[in-house]
Amino acid sequence: MLPTFVIGLREGLEAALIVGIIAAFLRQSNRRDALRAVWLGVGAAVLVCLAVGVGLELLSANLPQRQQEMLECVVAAIAVLMISYMVLWMRRHSKDLRRDLQDAAGSALARGSAAALVVMAFLAVIREGFETSVFLLAAFQSAVSPVQAAVGVLLGIGLAVALGYLIYRGGVRLNLSRFFRITGVVLVLVAAGLVMSTLRAAYEAGWLTAGQQTALDLSAVARPGSVTESILTGMLGIRSTLPVVEVVAYVLYAVPMLLVVLWPVRRVPGRRPLGWALTGTAVAALAVAGVLVAAAPSAPGAVTTAQGPFALTGDPAATGGTTATGSATVTIAAGGTAAQLAAEIGVGGVGSTIEGDSTLTATGGATVSAADGTGHSATRYTGTPITRTVDAAAAGQAGLPATLTAQQIAAANGGRLPVGLRAGGTAATSGWPTTWTETLVPQLSLDAATGTVLDVQLQLTRTAAVTLDNGTVVAVGTAGSAAGSDGAATGEITVAATADTVAAALPRVADADARRDSAELYGRVLPALLLVFALTLLLFGLPKVLRPGRAARPRGLPTTAGPADSDTRVPATTPAPAEHPPA
Repeated sequence: MLPTFVIGLREGLEAALIVGIIAAFLRQSNRRDALRAVWLGVGAAVLVCLAVGVGLELLSANLPQRQQEMLECVVAAIAVLMISYMVLWMRRHSKDLRRDLQDAAGSALARGSAAALVVMAFLAVIREGFETSVFLLAAFQSAVSPVQAAVGVLLGIGLAVALGYLIYRGGVRLNLSRFFRITGVVLVLVAAGLVMSTLRAAYEAGWLTAGQQTALDLSAVARPGSVTESILTGMLGIRSTLPVVEVVAYVLYAVPMLLVVLWPVRRVPGRRPLGWALTGTAVAALAVAGVLVAAAPSAPGAVTTAQGPFALTGDPAATGGTTATGSATVTIAAGGTAAQLAAEIGVGGVGSTIEGDSTLTATGGATVSAADGTGHSATRYTGTPITRTVDAAAAGQAGLPATLTAQQIAAANGGRLPVGLRAGGTAATSGWPTTWTETLVPQLSLDAATGTVLDVQLQLTRTAAVTLDNGTVVAVGTAGSAAGSDGAATGEITVAATADTVAAALPRVADADARRDSAELYGRVLPALLLVFALTLLLFGLPKVLRPGRAARPRGLPTTAGPADSDTRVPATTPAPAEHPPA
């Protein structure tokens, strides 16, 4: 509520001052016709601003979620720039605002042009209204309660209109310089909150993924529903949990801007000393950024060596009461696109070895947990099947029969024979020659950043095909329990990495994450923020160094030069008017 109140009050008062001074001149000049035109221009400007605000809100509401976040990011960034410029401009011109407007109005009337004053009032209201629309849209998007935000802006604009009217009637003496300094402090804090909102929206839009490590956790202080939480979140835009990039950006924006607003006017340095101070600070920031980049640890690379062996175990209930065990070694291609697999799976003491390449496809996310409760978010990949034909010797070792009778095949297929087979005949009784095929389907959980394998699950399926007397090969499916004495050995076998294997992989990933976070924070995030900070200071500092002014100013700290405090009742005796603050 407070941010929208201050925005409505400050922007509304700027427009009210301009319109009030123009209206007072016209009334004193007995130009009632022009005064009516001024009010019509003000009304038209208000309607246009309302239409702009409604249009922005409708545009935001009708966009998909990701596009809404993008628009919110852009609007918040524009609002920060506009608030910053407004604060700096008012710091410099608040003393002379009334006097300059009086001079401009007097010059227009001297030329006999009241239309210029009508246009001036219209543009003043529409400019402040456009700024207010952008500010309020950004404030509403980050507000906890839109109702309170709406009440705040209505109260602010209402008070601004009342003050403007009292100034117009000559009944209020307002110290503009002090007023704009106090509201400037509040707006700087609001803008700093919008800086964090900009970065948060950029993260949610997918534009910014770096620097999201938690820097501050204020949940113990700002409990949900508490007064502290309302002040921090509702008024200043500070959330209970703040990532590093938002905290650093907040400090780099808020501290210099508060110095600009609060530094005593009479202690402002001269143009050249101020330029050197800004430039020197920028150079120091660039030096710190360079040191951080040089000292930052290197990010861990992708794992390219073979990983494992992973101990595997199967559920006895799924393997005919016999525990399936095994091991697997995995080599992951860069980017998690393919895997080389070497696995041995045994049931009842009989093993089967299978190797091959499998193309991986991401099928979703997963959380891999160890027995002690520690876990890590991973990406689940499913590989294409690896198939091999089992030779006679390997089939014998695995307990796979060399022949299958019609009775065995029918039992494995629900009492029916596949098409192409007949129950009669010698071969049906003695058995047809049988070939076995093993198909292995891997499912892997990987740390996507490094390609570290956290979990392995393998499904081995053994299928049979018989060769008839005429040479025709007929697939008879998974043999199941009718295929041999140990049905589990000839059906589908699923094994997965043991809890100990998963627990051993998690520390390696945690260490890689810590190294990657440090490399990102000190090698990219902090240097990038310092670079933006330095370039901004150079933008203001270099022109003052290269083109110094003629007159030196009193000594002090960096800030935009501004006049001494003054109230609104200043005689209109100054020479040429200063320019108006652009939109």
